[in-house]
Amino acid sequence: MRAPRRRAAVGWATALLLLPLPATAAEPGAPAPARRAAPVKKQRTLLYFHAPWCQGCRKFEAGQVLERLAAQFPTLSVERVDVSERPELLERHGVALTPTVLLVDERGARLGKLRLDLADPDVTLERGLALIRAHAP
Repeated sequence: MRAPRRRAAVGWATALLLLPLPATAAEPGAPAPARRAAPVKKQRTLLYFHAPWCQGCRKFEAGQVLERLAAQFPTLSVERVDVSERPELLERHGVALTPTVLLVDERGARLGKLRLDLADPDVTLERGLALIRAHAP
């Protein structure tokens, strides 16, 4: 009786051996490699809860408050949450209405809620600036 043939295991470690290695030492006279800028670490996130059928959401989006806040704070990220696609996040964050904007930290812990003024986007912007500055790292 013949012994069963064993397959050679090709795992991720073997695949890494096949990848080309980056050059570590530059040749004399060769230009120095370009340095990449360090990526900006996103520390806080604005969670924007919205729905496609929500008239208040459309009005809020027209004011471009989130875009203006993100432009002023490069370490701030903005995540749009469609409540019809991600209903589990409503319960997790205690959201009952749309539109709702929450400020959370890098772990997802709630830092604050942005009070929206749908009639005046500039008032909402000022409130957003105050909320973000109050929770500066």
